[in-house]
Amino acid sequence: MPLDTETAKNLLDEMWNEVINDENSVIDPVIDALVESTSVSVRFSLPTQLLGKLVDPNLDILCLQKGDGSHESMWDPRGFASKVIVPWVSENQNVLGTSSDPYVSKPLRRPRLEAKPENVKNKEDWKSLFAILDEVQRNNSTDFTRTRLIQTLRSIRRKLTESTFEYFIPERISLDQVQSLIASFLSEGSGGDRGLAVAAALFETFGQFFGLYSEVRREVINASDSSTGLTADIECLDESGNLKLAIEVKERNLTLADVRSAILKARQSEIREFLFNSPKTGPLEENDIEELINRTWASGTNLYRLSIDELIQVGLTLTGEEGRKVFLRNVGEQLNRFNTQPANRQRWKALLESI
Repeated sequence: MPLDTETAKNLLDEMWNEVINDENSVIDPVIDALVESTSVSVRFSLPTQLLGKLVDPNLDILCLQKGDGSHESMWDPRGFASKVIVPWVSENQNVLGTSSDPYVSKPLRRPRLEAKPENVKNKEDWKSLFAILDEVQRNNSTDFTRTRLIQTLRSIRRKLTESTFEYFIPERISLDQVQSLIASFLSEGSGGDRGLAVAAALFETFGQFFGLYSEVRREVINASDSSTGLTADIECLDESGNLKLAIEVKERNLTLADVRSAILKARQSEIREFLFNSPKTGPLEENDIEELINRTWASGTNLYRLSIDELIQVGLTLTGEEGRKVFLRNVGEQLNRFNTQPANRQRWKALLESI
């Protein structure tokens, strides 16, 4: 019986979600070397053979051809790869390559994977592949097979993280579409990563269209201001390198503690313009925050709070449609430049393609 491809797809998606949400995953160096192999067939065959074995523990993981069907352990990895692995790789930025039929290569056009392949390129990679799959076959344990596939997906995730995503920018996009797009993107938690990318992209756009800033600086989301030398999450500088605006990005409501911390930073760095990019002000502290902001203004520092939606509403109305397209492009560049998690970049890519 042929393998259940729908079950395989669901299982692969489930395990992939597990891997991309596990930031503390350990990379196996041997498997990682195979994922980085110069041979497309090696890169594709590793997850194909492992997933096939996981879906049906009775099959022979070293089998490469279905043969005459006389042995229940024999199966069709080539067809399985074309139906399951190839589409999955395509959906994930072609992370393993663009081949539509990776099993067409000579080393895979034989009944069974060989321990000592002859007359093949990347011989050491093929020998390593055999050793890994042979160990899985000899263990014949679902848990062991799953562990090896998880390790393979970890290396694929690592490879994908280092890849540059390509994003589709629509020919036309309305202000309402942009606001809806950003709302969808920020509706899912990302530890502040998505919010920082969107805010930095927006101020880059303002700098390009209004000439307000020559440079917009930021660092990765988990870097502290003290370690980066920045006074806030985002800094906007003029042509002379003078700091014109500091921005703290919050995906939650602004608190009194946030404002007090910002005032200290502003005074230490002599910042006159400080913006909080947050959805709202905490309702229980709203009056205290307003009073503190007014007192701070009197001492020489302007503090503001604007949500990303408010900034988009005004700013991208003034830039016009071309500015909206530039903004979307800048978001993608931010996500790539700072190696944002693949899940965040995939989500942005999917949202753009849904317009």
